[in-house]
Amino acid sequence: MVPGAPTLTAQRTLRRRRVAVSVRVAAVVTLLASAVLGIQAAWSRWSVCFVGGEPPVAGLPEDGAGGCVALQNHLYDYTFPTEPWVPIADAAQREGLSLMALGVAVLLVSLSVVDRWSVSLPTVAGGAAIGATWLAAGVPTLQSGLAGKPVDVGPPGAVAALILLVPLVPVGLAVLSWRRAAAGFDPDGRLLAVFWLAMVATHPLAEFFITLTLWASHDSSPLSGFFRCAVVAVGACTVAATLVPAHRRPRLPRRSGAGA
Repeated sequence: MVPGAPTLTAQRTLRRRRVAVSVRVAAVVTLLASAVLGIQAAWSRWSVCFVGGEPPVAGLPEDGAGGCVALQNHLYDYTFPTEPWVPIADAAQREGLSLMALGVAVLLVSLSVVDRWSVSLPTVAGGAAIGATWLAAGVPTLQSGLAGKPVDVGPPGAVAALILLVPLVPVGLAVLSWRRAAAGFDPDGRLLAVFWLAMVATHPLAEFFITLTLWASHDSSPLSGFFRCAVVAVGACTVAATLVPAHRRPRLPRRSGAGA
């Protein structure tokens, strides 16, 4: 072997890191696409609450305030729509695509983690589980929008998995990422931990209660949809930040006397 030449293991790690960068770029793009599509869907329903104008559905009060209150009824919810349901333009289609893109993006982020197998495998497994649940939510939402009526979501286990996995698995992945960073093994660990915690906030129940706190409503808050997309955009920014070499990232100022 040539002295100073990289070992086979080092070459494989370098190749994995190069591939990981490409995968992470794709994840950022997909996260942003999810946020944009979700905002477009939410705007289709809630624009009257922010800028006034005519309501998106015939038969509602024509004044902005009255139309906004009427649209808060669950009758107009486009995620997991159930009978009775009134579609709003192509909101359900865009929401379905947004949720599906989010599922793909979460999987891509998990695949981009280059670490020992004891870390990579649980991360990929967790990302695949979360991604699958978002896909399970997005597909029937998209199908309902295309059909103009609610489509059976299939086994209730898919919805149950979404409720259970989305808040719990990202917490575990966030702890794992943070501990790897604290131990000095992964310079991206803290940023990835922020990403996984952001995914906790995308949970439907978390969004429901947080948006109701920020904008009270008798059913759905006018902030629903926007909140999740804002969190997804934050997640995209944290993943994008990992693309900056660790030595070029700004560091928090050290406290005076630290290390003295």
